Amino acid sequence: MPARPGSPLTTKPARPSVLDELGLRKSLPAGPGDFRTLCGPDLNHAAADTLFLGLGPEPERLPELFPGVRSARYIECPELAAQLGPGWRTRIPASFGEADPAQLAGLAKNGARLILYAPGPRLFPSFWGPLLAGVQVGLIAKAPAPRQRLAWLPGDEGGLLRIELREALEERGYAVRFTGDAGVEDFRTLLAGGECPELMLSVNFSGLDPLGEAYHLLKAAGTRVAVWCVDTPLHQLSGLKSRFWQELPFFVTDAWAVEQLQKLGAAQALHLPLAARKRDLENAPRAPSPAWGDLAGRLVFVGRSAFPGKDGFFAGCSLPDGLWAEARGLLDQGLPPGFDWWLERLGIKTLWPGAEVRRAGFCAEETGRAWRALCLGRAQKDLGLVTVFGDEGWRELLPEITDQRGFVDYYTALPEIAASAGASLNLTNPLLPCGLTQRHFDVWASGGLLLSDATPGLGIFPAELTREVTFHAPDELAARFRTLTGSTALATDLKNAWRAELLRAHTYGHRVAEVLGRLGL
Repeated sequence: MPARPGSPLTTKPARPSVLDELGLRKSLPAGPGDFRTLCGPDLNHAAADTLFLGLGPEPERLPELFPGVRSARYIECPELAAQLGPGWRTRIPASFGEADPAQLAGLAKNGARLILYAPGPRLFPSFWGPLLAGVQVGLIAKAPAPRQRLAWLPGDEGGLLRIELREALEERGYAVRFTGDAGVEDFRTLLAGGECPELMLSVNFSGLDPLGEAYHLLKAAGTRVAVWCVDTPLHQLSGLKSRFWQELPFFVTDAWAVEQLQKLGAAQALHLPLAARKRDLENAPRAPSPAWGDLAGRLVFVGRSAFPGKDGFFAGCSLPDGLWAEARGLLDQGLPPGFDWWLERLGIKTLWPGAEVRRAGFCAEETGRAWRALCLGRAQKDLGLVTVFGDEGWRELLPEITDQRGFVDYYTALPEIAASAGASLNLTNPLLPCGLTQRHFDVWASGGLLLSDATPGLGIFPAELTREVTFHAPDELAARFRTLTGSTALATDLKNAWRAELLRAHTYGHRVAEVLGRLGL
């Protein structure tokens, strides 16, 4: 009697599955397409030394899949082998012998045929990543050697902090290459062409892939790689699929994040605040621009109502009604709940791996939007006229603001606006509970006057400077603005003192020196 479709007699056996490096359950395919030759002669050369990098869940089928291979050696990820158990080992062909991973690069260079079980590096990237990177570097005809005082900056010159970092690195004698959107294949080409940097400094993991392949490749070539997260580091981690970041020098602008990263296994999590451009501080303060003369004596705010791609990044996240009511009450008291508050209230325990942390991030982002709207709305009410530069989202958030204008260029118009306005307003995003923004530095560097909420991140500056320019609750904002702008002598003294302090210890030259020092460069 023929078996019915879907009966036990016709159902394919389930693929075996294992927990990957991050503890996620993954199935193990074992078809011909799951193996690929990395290097060495084709299978017609039966005499070639063959090395399997991973055997897959059905090692007994390998002689069938590769009939030209009569004997071989293999390397397997110990964690995968342990999960497959003793029974799996008994099915390895008797003519296959286990190889020492330390010999892999040498075997590849001597012409061995390497056959990779392709799912392996995705399942256990921390094991396979360094081994495969060693093979790739070993196959380069002329072994790469780091060139002293050469640095790569992933991204383009117009990207976040690229100009500032280039200037600071060049000041210390570095030649700098912007690598654009280059990835691991492009880096391999550059290395093969004889270019190997002493340093690659990534902003927000630019140039580094989720599995860490680019990192392992550059490390194998002798390049020192460091990351500076100037945005929320826990958000940056949520897209990573490997533990490679735990061994990186990992700089963050928010001191609160250091302990969180250390708990997640970061060996070198370090606080590194934003800074000012030295050239702006060494020159005389910028004079007010006639083009922005209408801003004289006025409070000005420049910023986005939300970061680009916010809806996609926070897909599926929502505000819990009860907690949002509590958060709004704290906002009214001038105590905006930050990322840390939301993590605790939402009971989120797993910060990585996975994207659960984004639920708290979404709530903190919405708190920030509400905080900015609350402060700007109160300033408009108390001062009569506030100017907001930014995106169209402000029209919905702040219908009461009568002077809303579009985006302005950061490097040209923004310094002139800061120098011309009565004062520039900074409202810190609770996504960085103890962080600072670029406004804490560039407004003073441009010759302007800053008024800021009292973020804990200001603790890196002398208290006698910060207490004059900070407010706590929205109803304090107007009075503080009138005090600052009502005395020319006070405003001038503050500008001079702040510029001197920034030049003393808070330029991008100081920050780059800290990075290089930590890296031993």
